[in-house]
Amino acid sequence: MIMGCSGNIDFLHDAVRGDGAILKKLHSWGTTDTPLHLALMFRHAEFVREYIRLSSISAYQLSQLNQDGYSPLHLASANGHLEIVQFLLEFGKHKSALEELCMMKDRDGRIALHSVVVTGKIDVIDLLFDHCLDAAKEVTLHQESVLHLAVKHHQQEVLEFMIDKKTWIIGPRFAESR
Repeated sequence: MIMGCSGNIDFLHDAVRGDGAILKKLHSWGTTDTPLHLALMFRHAEFVREYIRLSSISAYQLSQLNQDGYSPLHLASANGHLEIVQFLLEFGKHKSALEELCMMKDRDGRIALHSVVVTGKIDVIDLLFDHCLDAAKEVTLHQESVLHLAVKHHQQEVLEFMIDKKTWIIGPRFAESR
């Protein structure tokens, strides 16, 4: 059984007891799905918290991209895992790496905020705005802002929410990329 898929915390504890460095080894694989990525894909919030606690994960490891080019925050955001996104943002703030986590781009040049705008999870968008409002000014590799993505993916409620929050102000990052 692949650690993370099942969300079995006892399995996680057994693995760590068997090899104290197992979690560090798993993260050194590079661009593959770590147990953290898998747990996020399968919505195992308790496993995510315990994995991070046991592995003493660094901010760098927390922003590591998987084989599909997504960071843990991208996965949690796009899937609407409000509780996990909150936990990851608080962890990032604690490690003084909040901006790094919020601005980490996937292979398509999207940050976590872009990913969640596409899927329309307003509660997660609101949380990301609260922690990293500058992310609203970021554009994708194709020069798409959060407003472009909301329109392109037919997310009318998201568009209305962002306009109400006044996050539609484009800002200097968009102007520099033109």
